[in-house]
Amino acid sequence: MINKEVITKTQKRLIRINMLVVSGFLILLCMFTYVYFGYTNNNNINKQMENELNSIISQLENLDSRYGLMLGLKAEGIKLQNPKDMVYMYIDNTLIKVNTNPYFGDNEPKFKNQGDGFYTYSTKEGYQLRECNYTYKNCTIRIFREISSEISSRRQLLLTMIKVVIIFCILTYFIAIYLTRNALKPIEVTWNNQAKFIQDASHELRTPITIVSSKLEGLLKHPNNTINDEVEGIADAMNETRRLKKMINDLLTLTKEDYVDLVTKEEVDLEALVKDICDDFFDIAMIQNKTLKISSQLKHKNILSDKNKLRQLFVIFLDNAFKYTEEEDYIKVSLNEKGEKIIVKIEDNGLGIKKEEIPHLFDRFFRSENVRNKDIDGSGIGLSIAKVICDSLKYKLEVDSEYGKWTEFKISIPIDVD
Repeated sequence: MINKEVITKTQKRLIRINMLVVSGFLILLCMFTYVYFGYTNNNNINKQMENELNSIISQLENLDSRYGLMLGLKAEGIKLQNPKDMVYMYIDNTLIKVNTNPYFGDNEPKFKNQGDGFYTYSTKEGYQLRECNYTYKNCTIRIFREISSEISSRRQLLLTMIKVVIIFCILTYFIAIYLTRNALKPIEVTWNNQAKFIQDASHELRTPITIVSSKLEGLLKHPNNTINDEVEGIADAMNETRRLKKMINDLLTLTKEDYVDLVTKEEVDLEALVKDICDDFFDIAMIQNKTLKISSQLKHKNILSDKNKLRQLFVIFLDNAFKYTEEEDYIKVSLNEKGEKIIVKIEDNGLGIKKEEIPHLFDRFFRSENVRNKDIDGSGIGLSIAKVICDSLKYKLEVDSEYGKWTEFKISIPIDVD
């Protein structure tokens, strides 16, 4: 069985990977959003201030042509698009204040003139100001706008995104735990099934090998005995060898990856195939004093299917029926149509199966308790192969039984198989 510590370590590793991927993606997304929001916000402010600047320059050009800059500013002044903007002009280093404001009062800004461009400042009082600086002829124009609310919005956005990242990381952690458990569960089940398969196969193979080995040791202990003296032991060894060979072939069938996928379809006369298979079992029925019946009510006898797999499928069920019935019991094979399907039933009035054992009937190496107690020969592989064949051919396989009375296997085959 798979080590629980391995599963736990793998789960933790997957959780860490999920957390790193999701948190990394969220952080990058938040960074992009924050930068984009800041850029867009600054860009909008800059455009508004540029519009204010263009309006001021237009007015200056008009005043310059009529009075000259200094006289024009003193005579008519400048009208602002946004009265909240703070505008200071310097003509030949002479300050001309366009409007009053609550930030600088009657004083000029203490910020050093850095030349044309846009700049951001912080005041001692905690205000955030954006400056647009431009030189027109001999006039330097400095426009200030208070942007504390925009900066505050940006900070609020950052805090919100941090909270969102934390919440999503917590949710991701629990989701990752759930998903990794679900993702690793099939792997754990498959691993355990494989380990059980190997364990069961080893156990099943050991029995015939032990018998053959003991018979051979018996021969070595009596070197003077003739074949006639040891015929019973040799026969037992040969039977176990045949059993071992069949079991190995069945195991190889189960382990072939391409067995399910490789389907060679051809037109098959289903009724003729079933009758041909049953012909081989009539002699067995006579020897074992059992009754084998076959009935067919088919209108559509031909189907598209894999003939070899179909033959193997029916042989498994008939062999199973003969194995678990006693003298004077019957085995019945019937073929009927229901809608667009052919229903093949293999019935017998043999040992039957307990209801609680039916769900495990197609598990590898599963053998019911009453079968083991009766020491009936078998490996528990045949029905597993039958299930694999039905899955590969996309046939529906059902089983019903009453313990101690009867068993029925039902195979639903589409009449037109694409």
